[in-house]
Amino acid sequence: MKRVLSLVLCCLSVSFVYGQQDKQFTHYMFDRMSYNPATTGFRGLCGTLIYRNQWDRVQDAPNTTLFNVQGNLQKVILGPGSFGAGLSFSNDAIGFQRNNNLTVNGAYHLPTVYGTLSAGIGIGMINVGFNPTWIPPQTSVDLDPTINQIANKTGDTGFDANFGLFWYGKQDYYVGISSTHLAPANLSGVSFNVARHYYVMGGYKYHLSEKTGWNNVVDLKPSFLLKSDGATIIFDINLMADVWMNNASFFWGAVSYRMSDAIAVMVGYGFSPKADVKQDMFKFGYSFDIMTNPLNTYGKGTHELMVNYCMFPPAPVVPRSGNPFILQ
Repeated sequence: MKRVLSLVLCCLSVSFVYGQQDKQFTHYMFDRMSYNPATTGFRGLCGTLIYRNQWDRVQDAPNTTLFNVQGNLQKVILGPGSFGAGLSFSNDAIGFQRNNNLTVNGAYHLPTVYGTLSAGIGIGMINVGFNPTWIPPQTSVDLDPTINQIANKTGDTGFDANFGLFWYGKQDYYVGISSTHLAPANLSGVSFNVARHYYVMGGYKYHLSEKTGWNNVVDLKPSFLLKSDGATIIFDINLMADVWMNNASFFWGAVSYRMSDAIAVMVGYGFSPKADVKQDMFKFGYSFDIMTNPLNTYGKGTHELMVNYCMFPPAPVVPRSGNPFILQ
């Protein structure tokens, strides 16, 4: 039974990877840079680590790890706007397949009267490797030992590029459109084609406490992420509530729905050791996906952990002349 299940999961994994090869996270709102490079370095200096254990207790199910760093380079001023830079690395393990993606991102943020418009690109490489377990046939004939070496390891690396546009309005709403794998890599060494992906994201921050008069500051943050590879479409809808205990710490809870896949619940905690939200900020989050796909008979759900740290340096000092006859 285990062998049959492994074979079925392998086939499902292959079709899943081919149809939706990009990584998938329930905490996508903390990792917008992976889907849209225009969000890179939007503000502050941030680092994010996410680990996803998908389809718990399902043999050879996907496990994904992501690490990225990004920042707004305040000293790099290009005309009226600023520049953001970031580095992202992800590892996706599905059965005996390993996908590694390393990307360097850059974005230009142009402030306007109504908000900030950003455009960004990401350039890097994608590596796909296979390391299957070779089970030799039961025979008395001596097999060539090189067969085992050839069958066990193979891989290939290709060029990767992303592009995106992002708008953040002064009324605390945002929307973005982007595409990853603009020049889809054909990894002939492993007979693997990387599909181009398209994303649309959006969200809004609603200051609920201002409308209700509650003592604690409460913010509602609905968001969505639509993903497509040109053949299929998947969307995530999330509703998050931040409950601030004081100026430097808050809890959050959220629920998500992912079409034909899962319903997720999220909890988290954020705090600033400097007792000022405008300074350093740590965030810790956990989510559990309740599976609604056909594998829910075998699996127990999906676990995801997120750690995020951001620091917000003071704004650069505007140089002023010391001559008293020159207007300041």
